[in-house]
Amino acid sequence: AGGSMVMTEAGDTGKLVTLDFTGTTGNQTVYITDLAKVKASTEIVLKGETAGNTYTIATSGSTEKYVNCGEWGLYDDSIKAGETITNAFTSMTYTFDATGKAIAVSAFTAATQEAAGSIESGTTINGNGKAAKWTANTTATGTIKAATSSIAGDAWLELDGANLAGTTLYGADSSFAGGAINVYATNDATVGNLAAGAEATGTVGAVKLTVDDATIGLAYAGGFGNVTGATETLIENGTFQKDFYAGALANYAKTGTTTSAGDISLDIEAGEFSGNIYGAASVKAGAATSLVHNVGDVTINVKGGETTKGNQACLFAGGYATGSAASDSAVYTVNNIDVTIDGGTWTSGDACGGRGVFGGIFASQVTAVAEDITLTINGGTFGNVYGGGWAQKNGVSVVDDVEINIDGGTIANVFGGGTHSTSGGSTVVDDVAINVTGGNITGAIYARGQLDGDAVSGDEVSVTFSGDTNFGCGVYGYSYVGGEASDALLSFTAYTGTFSGKIGGFDSITFDDDTAMTLSTAAADVSNGKWEFDFTDRDAELAGTSLLTWSTADFAGDTVKVTFADATQAAAGWSIADAAFTGATFDLYIGSDKIAEGIAYDTAIGTGDWADWKFTDENGTLKFKQLA
Repeated sequence: AGGSMVMTEAGDTGKLVTLDFTGTTGNQTVYITDLAKVKASTEIVLKGETAGNTYTIATSGSTEKYVNCGEWGLYDDSIKAGETITNAFTSMTYTFDATGKAIAVSAFTAATQEAAGSIESGTTINGNGKAAKWTANTTATGTIKAATSSIAGDAWLELDGANLAGTTLYGADSSFAGGAINVYATNDATVGNLAAGAEATGTVGAVKLTVDDATIGLAYAGGFGNVTGATETLIENGTFQKDFYAGALANYAKTGTTTSAGDISLDIEAGEFSGNIYGAASVKAGAATSLVHNVGDVTINVKGGETTKGNQACLFAGGYATGSAASDSAVYTVNNIDVTIDGGTWTSGDACGGRGVFGGIFASQVTAVAEDITLTINGGTFGNVYGGGWAQKNGVSVVDDVEINIDGGTIANVFGGGTHSTSGGSTVVDDVAINVTGGNITGAIYARGQLDGDAVSGDEVSVTFSGDTNFGCGVYGYSYVGGEASDALLSFTAYTGTFSGKIGGFDSITFDDDTAMTLSTAAADVSNGKWEFDFTDRDAELAGTSLLTWSTADFAGDTVKVTFADATQAAAGWSIADAAFTGATFDLYIGSDKIAEGIAYDTAIGTGDWADWKFTDENGTLKFKQLA
């Protein structure tokens, strides 16, 4: 406050701009000279606002997105030019003027309700935009509800150290059909069991749950009913004594009523977890049910936190589904799932089989389906990483399209598919792409599942290494159990590190782009003996640098495909590999045209425009060169 930051260039998407007005009573300093240059996905966080004042943001306006975090967890409400939002936790309203140049902060008219002493079981609070604050002097037992069916608008509940250890707390009752439920638990608040949405058969417009230094038992952020909008959870810190579900519980075995939810987001910055984390819903299906619980997109961001379960901890991004009888039709479906992990400690040692991070759904006796899944690991310590789900008791966990990106962290094993219990079950994944640019993989990478019955199919199953990190892990195109060769593809793309792990079960291995790597493993088992060196996008400055250095190479009986972008590039004298190619045959492509096929090492092509060219050794380097 009192200073001036002048932003004259467009901001990067996804960045955070904080305007701190703490200690001011209205500030006309121009912080940003042109709001139009702040991109739509950039968040502008306003801090320290004082009611009854207006603050100048910029000299020119914009209708782009702004986010007002407020001091009590209003962490994802957008406000655009000419709009007004209300934060009942702070008892303030925020209004941008019509051009987006300034924000006015004013006091919210509805009074905050304070609660102290003992709250009886069955108690509900008034809503209609009012915020209830239950303090450290508040205790309760039994079942209590934050909102009743009589509330037309949003309901707000702050648990400021309140002792609800013997309580099951619902955000709304079973007949609720109103707005959003907002729950904020902080300052050592304790809740026995938490369902932040509605009871079974109830419907809420949205759920926002913020936990900061609270202790919670079993938790369902979305409650037991329907959520027409988004369910958003921010865990800044806290202790979770049992499993945590970021979505709702759909208990068809009891209600016999179909349920649904919108998008689900879970952000974990810190915390201690004694149970599993489920990134979406929990579905309990009755016998021969035709009911389906549907969830929109799921977004999970983990920046910290730790488990007390040792190597037994799991994150099931797609949630959980169980029932009393297997069925060919799904009882639970989820749209796109996007998981980003930047930190946290989620295992105390080597991972057990079937434990770790799952992109898919835990399915027991029923069929559950998740669409596109993206898992990105940038940091943290974990057990196994599975692109697919977990199945048991003849359940089927299905995933369409998996992308796993590993750039950091310590991981035991990586599986493109899923895994299942000894009680039976199967997992199915269609198309897998595993991209590795960094991190410490202490075990191995398997392009497919963990066990027989964990199917991975589709047009492409691939593992790609890029960057400059050295790896000693094994990388295999098959499942951990089974070990059969597959049509999976292994690529080293713009990779400049040393790879010393075992390689096996791939249909082919490709070296391309600006790769200049060292392969120090004794042997690489390529099931169909196909190797490819692709120069199409290679930088001309690397003409004298080999894509591959491999002192113990054995290419006998293998086929080596070499591709150049055009005739000019082909004739430029590129270094291909520092390796022995005795016994190999070569296929030459220039662009999409096959020029020669099955050419023996150190033997001229013999016909056509390239008749006197061959693949031969030059001072220990394989080159494509013309006869002298």
